[in-house]
Amino acid sequence: MIKTPTDLHSCIENLQANVFVADKDFNLVYMNAHARKTLEAIEPKIQEVFQLNVDDKQGGSIRRFHGDPKKVESILRNPSALPHEADFEFGDIILRTVINAVCDETGQLEAYVVSWEDATESKKLERALNIKLKELNDANQELLKRNLQIKQDEAELKDAHEEQVRMHAYLNVKLAELRQSNQDLESFATIASHDLMAPVRKIINFAGALLENSVRFSENDKFLLDKIINSGKRMRLLMDDILAYSRLAGDSFTFERVNLNDVLSEVLAVLSDQIMETSGKVEFEPLPVIEANKTQIVQLLQNLISNSLKYRKENVPPVVKISSTREEEGFIKISVEDNGIGIKNEYADLVFQPFERLNPQIEGTGMGLAICKKVVVSHGGKITVKSLPDGEGSVFYIKLPERHGND
Repeated sequence: MIKTPTDLHSCIENLQANVFVADKDFNLVYMNAHARKTLEAIEPKIQEVFQLNVDDKQGGSIRRFHGDPKKVESILRNPSALPHEADFEFGDIILRTVINAVCDETGQLEAYVVSWEDATESKKLERALNIKLKELNDANQELLKRNLQIKQDEAELKDAHEEQVRMHAYLNVKLAELRQSNQDLESFATIASHDLMAPVRKIINFAGALLENSVRFSENDKFLLDKIINSGKRMRLLMDDILAYSRLAGDSFTFERVNLNDVLSEVLAVLSDQIMETSGKVEFEPLPVIEANKTQIVQLLQNLISNSLKYRKENVPPVVKISSTREEEGFIKISVEDNGIGIKNEYADLVFQPFERLNPQIEGTGMGLAICKKVVVSHGGKITVKSLPDGEGSVFYIKLPERHGND
């Protein structure tokens, strides 16, 4: 029980808390045992920062420990500002202080009691916690952003999928229309060719009969009859090519294992007269076996070789070289090279257009290479042409898949 000032002093001295007492002029007049012990534990840091020992603190002004003493004094001289709480930092030490005023019976300020504790560790923990809380908050914000982005992406994917479904339906409709159009075109070409063939044949036959009995005709009449016959033959050839081209517009081809060596032998037999007439030569390497429509592949090679023989240089026997290589997995490339007049590279795409004839002096319908392209495309391949340097001819490259469908 506290009965006397001595008892009170003893109680404060033995209090397990840090207590300073400063007079009204801010001079430190007392520190209890616990405060001394706490200061002694951090004395090296006090010496480093303030060049003071623990024993030097008592009796000195507390102004020595503040960077802005006037600000502190203005706070402490205002009773309404007390008690005043503040963290006092020096070096890596943090002291948490609470300053209270001691007044006499009249309310006049007599002294200050400062209770404090070493808050270094708790402050470090607090700061570490604040850092972690900030990191957590930042991560949460980032997560919210990502969730928002995911929702936006999902919405965009949904829109894209719906657009894809609409486009797929639209393409199916257009594909059906295209197939119907191709069927109509094939039917029209077949009927038109048949209806035109009959009068063309009659013209050729009648003109031929007249020419055989040409005793009464002048030389000019015979010349005109001969032109009629040749024009009729060209018309018949054009009708045949148009009909062949239109038949390639369908998509119901059958594929089988085709030995390209057998196909080439068949083609050379058909073109034997043309090869002999031009003193030409066809050189070839062993060719592979592929899955293809044999009739179309025969037509492809026949058109290419015939073209090479037809578009030869004057007084130079044509030489056609045929070879093949394997490309990436599942494809082969056939090369048909000649020593003819060549094709300028700027016309490399144009030559595959229907009715396109780059050299009108040479007879033809302009459909041969168009048919070749149609055949190659119908097999899922690609055909290109390239001129050889110095006008030494041209090379056709045909890229075809070895297989079709799922085996």
